[in-house]
Amino acid sequence: MQHRPTHKGNGHDPKEAMAVVLALVATFFGGPELYHFTIGTVIAFAESRYGADLAPVAVIGWALIVAAFSFYAARITFDIALVSAIMAVAMRLF
Repeated sequence: MQHRPTHKGNGHDPKEAMAVVLALVATFFGGPELYHFTIGTVIAFAESRYGADLAPVAVIGWALIVAAFSFYAARITFDIALVSAIMAVAMRLF
């Protein structure tokens, strides 16, 4: 018989909250750069495949994709970096 793990505390993880805040900052500054670097290619692709009428839809869709990608890539990166930093400090202290 398997037991479910008991949940300790109120469910608030400071490390996770810090990763989200840092990911929002990274998305704010990095997302537009990635968008402007790639939007020409996306417009050219959309116009060649779907016509000029659907290019504005592709632009909006690409903006949402870049924002989501930037956020989640940064969140994963910061989550791993924070765990690594905490473990490095803990290894030095103990």
